[in-house]
Amino acid sequence: MFKSASVALIISVLALVVSLYGVFNRPQQVESVFMEDTLQSGIERQQLSQSDTIVSLNAQISQLEARLQMLESRDGSDMNMAPRDNFEQAVLNVIEQQQAREREEMRSKDPAYAFYESLPQDYEIKLKTDPDYAQQVNRELNAKVLDSSLPALERLSAMGQLQMNMYVLNKTQMNDYSFETVDAILKIAQQSSDEKLKVQALEVIAGTPLTDARVADSFVSIVEREENDYLRSMAADGLMLQYYQSKNKQPDLNRRVAQQILALYNHGDQKLKSLMKNHMFSDDMLNELNELLDNG
Repeated sequence: MFKSASVALIISVLALVVSLYGVFNRPQQVESVFMEDTLQSGIERQQLSQSDTIVSLNAQISQLEARLQMLESRDGSDMNMAPRDNFEQAVLNVIEQQQAREREEMRSKDPAYAFYESLPQDYEIKLKTDPDYAQQVNRELNAKVLDSSLPALERLSAMGQLQMNMYVLNKTQMNDYSFETVDAILKIAQQSSDEKLKVQALEVIAGTPLTDARVADSFVSIVEREENDYLRSMAADGLMLQYYQSKNKQPDLNRRVAQQILALYNHGDQKLKSLMKNHMFSDDMLNELNELLDNG
């Protein structure tokens, strides 16, 4: 487009130059029949007319030259920018493809946290500054977790997001995060026939901020009955967390959980005893549990 415009302007300039050339070089035929004074006045008028024409043509040539230079500059700039723009676009395409592969890899490795990809950029600040928005989101997430007709991974993802919201809002308790909500995920961890799904469910719920005797009981059940060592280890983590969280807040529950931990340690086989000792971290913790029960 710019090339055709440049050609048109060049032709226009050439046409003006030809016209100007004609002004200076057309033949001056003055017939002898003209009287002297008539000839003189005619020459003066002709000179004035030529002068006006020259000024007009010079102005038009200047305008056309300016436009030509502008188009040539733009044309050259576009031609120079085209490869650069194409290169930048190619780089952006590669980056976008790489990010898409990474997102897909993350979803395949940890589908329970796939919700991260769909969160708006202002999600966290909106949770913190708009209570109605936070309440609506949490209510919807809770409903998803409790809806057994939904795919299990979708429910796990909803639970992961709900717990993240609690962290963002600096809360350990919420109306939309009840025992029923936690138990729905614990049931997946305990009852699913898909070993991978059981692991994902327990990874989501082992660190639950909800302290409840029924949650502790579920962790004990997994430690006692599960054959998968990783699942047992995560359940032991969850049980120890129930103990720490109930300290100074729920003394009766704290003693109850302490009793459960010691029962697993004292009455299990060597493998279970080693597992529980690893999660108590030191003999000091074992002494603390025994002292708590002795004083109770």
